[in-house]
Amino acid sequence: MCRYRGLHRYSFEQRAVENFHGGFLASSKWRSLVVKLIAGNKTVECKLVIFDKDGTLVDYRQVDFELAKARRKSVEKVMGKEIADFWERAVGVDLKHNKLDYCGPLGTVSEREELLVAATAFYLKGSSWDEAKDVAKKTYDEAYGLMKSPYGSIMLDGVTAALRKLRSHGLKLAIASTYAHKMTVESLKTLRIASLFDVVVGPEDVANGKPSPDMVFEILRKTRCSAHEAVMVGDSVSDMKMGKNAKVKSCIGVLTGISQQVDLEEYADIVIDSVAQLSAE
Repeated sequence: MCRYRGLHRYSFEQRAVENFHGGFLASSKWRSLVVKLIAGNKTVECKLVIFDKDGTLVDYRQVDFELAKARRKSVEKVMGKEIADFWERAVGVDLKHNKLDYCGPLGTVSEREELLVAATAFYLKGSSWDEAKDVAKKTYDEAYGLMKSPYGSIMLDGVTAALRKLRSHGLKLAIASTYAHKMTVESLKTLRIASLFDVVVGPEDVANGKPSPDMVFEILRKTRCSAHEAVMVGDSVSDMKMGKNAKVKSCIGVLTGISQQVDLEEYADIVIDSVAQLSAE
């Protein structure tokens, strides 16, 4: 999905330790098999399948609401109820009525951009600009401490079985998520699917987020695959644009997230109902 949720960057040492102990790399042996990926009634030969997470593998709605609730609580603790109410309107959420504008800041932009929206809200309510930026960063950082893995993530029906089948046929699997790297890793471990993925890339791992091709390029580098050997799977137009910008072999849109079929078809090579419809031979 097109939502950026950044935490502090993993250090090289932290990542190395995790990988050494098998923390996230599913295998130390990079496979080079060309596999027929089956998507509906179409097939694509590839070595690597790159997935978005929220809306593609897991139900995005609860993830976003858990994040909004944590940020609201953190903002209210520091700034008070009135400013927290104003913050909700600024970022596009109405927690009292369980509404979230998926075309608004919280639903679409990177955390770096959303922090500016939050800081602007605090500035308009009387804080100096420097103070507003500091408070925005502090409250957003503290919000993550109020959340627990898997951070609202619930696997979509049939997705785990599909991922296991793709993996069993020798495909490399990766995730390009707009959610923070550390939280993505932790949530996938809690959901017991971490071992299925070779690489995870989050917004803090690259200079530019979706729809820039940077995430795909980083995954290609780490898996030693080329773009024409890779397929992008996601639920949003942003995912499809990222794949196209990276010139991957094929972009597959799924209808389990924020984008409608008519919107995905403009950019996707294939549109299917769900990742559960993917198979391999």
